Amino acid sequence: MNLITKQDTSVRRIAAVGMYDGVHAGHRFLIDYLGVEARSRGLVPAVVTFSRHPLSLVRPLVAPSLLNTLDDRVRLVGEAGAQDVIVLSFTDSLRRMSAREFLGELKKRFAIEALVLGFNNHFGHDNLEGMEQYRAIGREMGVEVISAPEYRGPGAPVSSSVIRRHLMDGRPDDAARLLGYNYHLRGKVIGGKRLGRTLGFPTANLQLPAGPLLIPKTGVYAAYVTTPDGVRRPAVVNVGYRPTVSGGEDSGKALSIEAHILDFVGYIYDEEVMVEFVKYLRPEKNFAGTAKLAAQVKDDIAAARKLFDKKD
Repeated sequence: MNLITKQDTSVRRIAAVGMYDGVHAGHRFLIDYLGVEARSRGLVPAVVTFSRHPLSLVRPLVAPSLLNTLDDRVRLVGEAGAQDVIVLSFTDSLRRMSAREFLGELKKRFAIEALVLGFNNHFGHDNLEGMEQYRAIGREMGVEVISAPEYRGPGAPVSSSVIRRHLMDGRPDDAARLLGYNYHLRGKVIGGKRLGRTLGFPTANLQLPAGPLLIPKTGVYAAYVTTPDGVRRPAVVNVGYRPTVSGGEDSGKALSIEAHILDFVGYIYDEEVMVEFVKYLRPEKNFAGTAKLAAQVKDDIAAARKLFDKKD
């Protein structure tokens, strides 16, 4: 997979344009179709995406939290079959382009000779209606516009917004069915209050990269943590405000993500780990003391082990 961020006309391309947030089952279906059309025309399959969500510029107050960092999105699009991933900076000038101007830019800057439009896909500030309008403009610009079939596989219709809702409702398993993988976050392990170690359950505290990433519903999850050695390990993860430690007051307290990796001994501070959310176990609670908290953590670990034993 080639990442392209500036003009490149070294090969003739066919492209599909979109945000591709989550790179879910519907996106991968479209990329598969892009590959079929690319092979039949002798063109390189490319995905054109954006460095940030368009709504972050157009209507920032309603811009959604994202399901992937840009790096993860590019990686997943490449794994789905795109040979080239073209990342455009979503600027005010790009936002103001008409469909005709945008097609012209794609052809001039990236040698895009054909464009695959997915179901309900559109571009350009002029809000064209119907595939025929796009095809007519494409003919004028020398870009073939191709309509992709609608995804009708498991979970259809699939959308990033539905996946976000599942995650915010504490249903990572439902989100995973639409994504085709477990929702995950990557972060650097940083020092914390070390209460977990005192209780006999050391935790890795995650520092997430800057950006509007979606954090699932607060509570306790069965999860996998991929440690710096590349091993994917079962874990129990708490997303929340640690009310027992923080006096039960959420106000003014930072949200934390803490992972207890089962049966793991190792030094991973300042290293990056990946947390995959598998199953919501329970809401976050305020316990009357650390002894009751420790007893609950033991129950959480037992529930996670039972879940992972079934999966194995």
